Amino acid sequence: MDEIFPISEKQQFFNKLNGATIITEDGVTKAPLFTITQADIDEWQVTGTPQEGRITLNEFLTKGKYQVERTPDDNYGYIAYEDFIRDPAANPRPTPSGKFEIYCETLVEKAKECGWTELPPIAEYIPSASGYEASFKDFSKKEKGDYPFQVYNPHYLRRSHSTLDNVPWLREQWPSPIYINTSDAKRLDIKQGETVLVTSPQGKILRPALVTQTMKPGVVALPHGSWTNVDETTGIDMAGADNTLTIQVPTGLGTSGWNTMLCNIEKWHGEQLTDDARLPQRIIG
Repeated sequence: MDEIFPISEKQQFFNKLNGATIITEDGVTKAPLFTITQADIDEWQVTGTPQEGRITLNEFLTKGKYQVERTPDDNYGYIAYEDFIRDPAANPRPTPSGKFEIYCETLVEKAKECGWTELPPIAEYIPSASGYEASFKDFSKKEKGDYPFQVYNPHYLRRSHSTLDNVPWLREQWPSPIYINTSDAKRLDIKQGETVLVTSPQGKILRPALVTQTMKPGVVALPHGSWTNVDETTGIDMAGADNTLTIQVPTGLGTSGWNTMLCNIEKWHGEQLTDDARLPQRIIG
């Protein structure tokens, strides 16, 4: 362990304190924040060099803070873009107009070249790609289409993104279901814990249903980060990876719209899923 962590936690903490600086009254020069004596170093049983600062270690650790005193003539003040603000004509910004641009034509033209979402000069509602409006076959008549549900991907306590998804204890505690509103579940004859088939234009997954009033009708939530496990016979992802359902949709200034998509959800009439915690642990070398 000494080879991996050659510096103790106490030494690491001391090093941070020893290296802390403060900007002096001239607003430019840096000086040590803490006064550290040889007695402090000996008491902490660390290595270091004594120094003079503004506050002693014990005083800081007791108070938990240090406040910089201000005076009317100090040099701590800072005005961002001061030259431009004082004289815009003599100090133009590097933009086509020479000014700060709330609406930037350069960015708009770049977005058009790349086929990204149009950026209007005045804020307006722009329907999301594969968003609510697209879930209707006829929006004016409110007739739902083949993919009537919006699905989004919340982070989930079982894993950090996909990291730790193969840990048996976490799988037992957090089964990674798909969350569905009670009224939707009743309409589709889906009961708590039953396996459901979730389909998008991109793929299919199986997940146990978690029926709850906390979901808005027409919306389902699929936890983010499962390790894909596609059945080669059916093409269905048995692990319920959210990226099985998603599609890359560049929006805005090229930001990929991963966190909302359309899907259909229905009762699964095949063999019910085995709980993730009971599956053999997957180890990737």
